[in-house]
Amino acid sequence: MALVAGLTVSVGGVAADTAPPDDEYAVIQGEERVAIEPLGNGTQSVEECYDYRTPETSPSDYTYSSHGTIHLQEDDTNTLFLYEGSAGPSLVLVHDQYDGDSPGGAATMQFDGLPEEGEWIVEDDDYSDVLQGGPDDEFDHDGTSSHITWAWSENRTDGAAFQGGLQDEFAIAIDPAFNDEADFQDSSGSITDWDVLSATDDGYERTSLDFDEPVTIQSGDCVSIGVTDLAVDEMVTAGESTEIEAAVENDGAVAGTHNLTISIDGEPVAEHEVTLDPGETTTVTSTVTVADPGTYTVDAGTETANVTAEADGGAGAENDSLSGFGITVAALAAVAVALFARYRS
Repeated sequence: MALVAGLTVSVGGVAADTAPPDDEYAVIQGEERVAIEPLGNGTQSVEECYDYRTPETSPSDYTYSSHGTIHLQEDDTNTLFLYEGSAGPSLVLVHDQYDGDSPGGAATMQFDGLPEEGEWIVEDDDYSDVLQGGPDDEFDHDGTSSHITWAWSENRTDGAAFQGGLQDEFAIAIDPAFNDEADFQDSSGSITDWDVLSATDDGYERTSLDFDEPVTIQSGDCVSIGVTDLAVDEMVTAGESTEIEAAVENDGAVAGTHNLTISIDGEPVAEHEVTLDPGETTTVTSTVTVADPGTYTVDAGTETANVTAEADGGAGAENDSLSGFGITVAALAAVAVALFARYRS
């Protein structure tokens, strides 16, 4: 028998393809996903947060470094985070630690998918001090892509902040190259860790990323459980059981549990409590019996499909006391809850 496939099943009373809230973000690296929350509370600009100082800034300083992120910096570490500033969210990167214990370092990053309306509002370094010979860093911007190389000296930082367009849907790909893999290097120092920060109730948490792999930082897609395929028999025999199979996937960044409901002619015929880890897929099966001959509508979220029940040697007549359809067995599938394990290099 042919199968009817590709339906979207409602999950928890909301269509499975409903977009997650705008204030959810994820960093994705390979098959690993990390849900993150922006730092900041919207009261300070990202420029004030970064607080980049040169002899040409106010306050002025010959450190050519970020003073506002000192509490987030670590030696030999590239730090990545989102910042919720007074002009909306920004993407912030800080290399190394000011006044720490590092001989410097180098990094090259290719950025793709930057929002068109955004800009690199902080470029560390972008000074023009002729006595210092100008910055060694190279910022090459082309539409929605940027290719940036930073090279910094002992106990200083480098980095940047991108602002604009991040209040809408976005997905920015970052391909890194550290140390001798960078386009150029002027010091003997090296970056040994690449971390992403996420705000918590009492500060922030730090998650290590794979040093050699690109990442995508994007809006939404943190909790996203939906049906990727739903199959039912097009033709069934009245009075006999038939199966409805739904493939369910968590395409988000954190584990989640949702109630999945399947209906026929507007009446729920099966419910499944489904708990999935990020990237996990399962198949749930509902066994139902259509009592009378006729054509019925399988309603799954915003999609529908017709299922025809045919009489078989008077099977329909034997079930005259039953109207419509009924469930003889509903296999209520439950997938074991697993804690989300953050990837650590």
